[in-house]
Amino acid sequence: MNLIHKMLASAASLEQVAPGDLIWPRIDLGCIDDIQFPVFEPLFQGIGKPIWDRERTVLVADHYLPAATVDQASIVHAMQNFAKDWNLAHIFLKQGIKHQVLAEAGLITPGMLFCATDSHTNTLGALGCFAAAIGPTEMAALFYTGRMWFKVPETIRIRLDGHLPRGVYAKDIALRLLAEHGTQFANYRAIEYTGPLLGALSISERMTLCNMSTEMGAKAAIVAADSITRSFYNELGMTPEYPEWTSDPGAEYAETIELDVTGLEPLVAVPASPSNGVPVHSMLGTPIDQVFIGSCAGGNVVDLAIAAQILRGRRVHPNVAAIVTPASNAIYSTCLASGVIETLLEAGCIVTNPGCGACAGIHMGVLGSGQVRLSSQNRNFVGRGGHRNSQIYLASAATVAASAITGTINDPREFL
Repeated sequence: MNLIHKMLASAASLEQVAPGDLIWPRIDLGCIDDIQFPVFEPLFQGIGKPIWDRERTVLVADHYLPAATVDQASIVHAMQNFAKDWNLAHIFLKQGIKHQVLAEAGLITPGMLFCATDSHTNTLGALGCFAAAIGPTEMAALFYTGRMWFKVPETIRIRLDGHLPRGVYAKDIALRLLAEHGTQFANYRAIEYTGPLLGALSISERMTLCNMSTEMGAKAAIVAADSITRSFYNELGMTPEYPEWTSDPGAEYAETIELDVTGLEPLVAVPASPSNGVPVHSMLGTPIDQVFIGSCAGGNVVDLAIAAQILRGRRVHPNVAAIVTPASNAIYSTCLASGVIETLLEAGCIVTNPGCGACAGIHMGVLGSGQVRLSSQNRNFVGRGGHRNSQIYLASAATVAASAITGTINDPREFL
């Protein structure tokens, strides 16, 4: 079996599984968020049964952090009361984006099955777990049973080879894969990232890759746990025990995609699909009104540090609003201590509290009619940033930072 199938088989107490099998595995951790809580709560309360395990159920407010409307504030308050009523062990209402916060809290470890009501739950596959999005009705049942049904997905192996050129990052790899294969090639399939390049990618960069697999249609994405994974937990002060599974030699895959990144250049995905990736040089001079460095795809320590490197000693263009939103409080604190936040502020950036921020078009950077954003986020759908007549271009944090300086889409390699 491959890595994904080993995890699903173990969780379902089966000797083996195959694509298409319907299974009923135990879930190690379930998470409901603020966006889906209003649907989840009455359904769960209607079941009239206790939560299966208060240590394995999590509540997170990240889209409404901080609340921008009375309705949002009421939802977050209801979450707080729900956690008190059920005496839940884990509730995060002010720490940042769930994927980042749960990783930093040590609640996710390799080999786990994790479900959350967020389409980018795939992100946490970077830590060697099976992480999948489910709906709020399913989460209500999960909170009661501790299990969730799955159809065992086929697995696509994506082998990454070569060396990343200067100015090219994990986001560019994802945009290249999307440009070549589209947004549906992995529909209800899992993606296993393999290849020698992974040894050069940090957990933050692996999280970006797994995050963007959602835009490829994937049910889940994973990177097998290795020494880099172990170092991540050591830095958290943890030495967790977990199964060091890998795919068997000759394991079955539905498809193998190979990508040598050596000749890759910075990409920009033009509106209104993440698959519209083109070389940055073809978009030079495109005017922008706003840049956004943040989200679960582009608000980690690596992204903010790269942006600060480019912006150090330079100024954001006077016609551009440059918004920086760290993915978590821990990232904010690390960047504050290292001087990254000071550099960004001195350059003229607006540095906000951690959370989903402007990505979802809810608050802290909503776009008006005709405005253009260049962003390190994961989606650029029509209306994603606010008004339906606004536009979002996607790129790495480096390309976003470089463009903030000139007020037009620009090549980051000029500033590195």
